[in-house]
Amino acid sequence: MSNLYSWRNFWIFWGGGLALFLYLILSGGALETMVAPGDILDHQSAATAERVNAIQQSWADAGVLDLARWGMIADLVFITLYMSGGIIGGRLIWQRAKSPTLKKLGLLCVLAYFIFGLSDYLETVCQLIQLLNEQGSDILAGTAALARPVKIIAWIAGTIAMIVALVWRWSETRA
Repeated sequence: MSNLYSWRNFWIFWGGGLALFLYLILSGGALETMVAPGDILDHQSAATAERVNAIQQSWADAGVLDLARWGMIADLVFITLYMSGGIIGGRLIWQRAKSPTLKKLGLLCVLAYFIFGLSDYLETVCQLIQLLNEQGSDILAGTAALARPVKIIAWIAGTIAMIVALVWRWSETRA
């Protein structure tokens, strides 16, 4: 199990997650419609079955429903990669840093990436169920909409903390 926590795996998972995230952003525009000008982001924040149904109908009318399904499946892969990489990197920093403050920053990364993964899985699974059923649900749409701000805050916190921790660790190991 200790082989999982290596810098090689960190860069594979975290870097792979970032690469897939970039791909998802660049390909998301195909889901823009008059009803959902914010593409998949509108579906994430829909909050009601009525709104989800309108968005999904606009995607069906535009012939991109399959693209939306594959996009959500790819999002699940992204979540897995990025969360895993963040937890691996955070743990490596937490356990190997010389500075107590950097150790705390590593622990923050572990917690932020865990919360990010949990909330983004919840959001995306709720979305995907509605998309696969081709029917909105007030409970699922509301849950996805509630999970979204938690996911965003955890993603921002984890990403910034990781970048700062990596730069700090690099300077610590060079000294």
